[in-house]
Amino acid sequence: MIKLAEFASSAAALSLADYCKNQQLDVSVVVHSAQKAELWCAPEHAEQVMAELERFLSDPDAQRYQAAAWDRAQVPASDLGSASLSGYWQQLWAQGGWFTHLVWLSALLVYGWQQLDPWSALAALQLQPQLGVSPQQGWRWFTPGWLHFSASHLIFNLIWVWYLLGPLELKLGRFVAISLSLIVLLLSNLLQFVVVDANFGGMSGLVYGLFGFYWICGWLKPSWGLQISHGLVGFMLIWLLIGFFDLLWISMANWAHLAGLVAGMLCAAVLVILSKALTVQR
Repeated sequence: MIKLAEFASSAAALSLADYCKNQQLDVSVVVHSAQKAELWCAPEHAEQVMAELERFLSDPDAQRYQAAAWDRAQVPASDLGSASLSGYWQQLWAQGGWFTHLVWLSALLVYGWQQLDPWSALAALQLQPQLGVSPQQGWRWFTPGWLHFSASHLIFNLIWVWYLLGPLELKLGRFVAISLSLIVLLLSNLLQFVVVDANFGGMSGLVYGLFGFYWICGWLKPSWGLQISHGLVGFMLIWLLIGFFDLLWISMANWAHLAGLVAGMLCAAVLVILSKALTVQR
């Protein structure tokens, strides 16, 4: 699926989508609020949907759109649940590229592995103290991010990964998403291992890295569309401080969080500088 347009009215986006679906065009709407929605479609239908979009913008109150909305409303009651669920998962899937999907699915599989055989999962994915800071750790410099020690820990991190990594991959591309994730995971795991020990896991370092990346991009390059609210920035920083002051009943990988945040901010700054340099050269 590709994003074709953003609407300042979710009702308008849904009205056009209803009409397109009646024309057998593969479209979906991602609703963020009553005042913000996105129209997505299958690549092979992009040209037809763009044509319909132009017609809609010239006359959004046309009878054909109202008729389509009415037709879509006449779904048999027995089909409502499955249709709604199918549409929800379709929209959810469209909010990220294959790398985001891979991160999500692999984290779920690793958590299942931990439930079946926790010791072998730890032996394979957790950093090994006896190897120290060396290349011999190999993949383990990255894989502690896939270890989660409760369902709530896993769900909390995956929600943020989907919310932040998915749009980033779609807007800046897969290469940026993969590179940023690997850099943040490496540095956050390295600092936590060096300062504390190897007994940690989870994608919180990556989440903080994504927060930091969005924060700087929203500040220095708002045209990229990667922005988070001041409230979320405040929450992120307060949560980081709470962890360092040890005010919670749970143990947190605070140095991984800090390293992830700084790494994400630095990656964003470097990317913005490079983009400006390339623009000047052109």
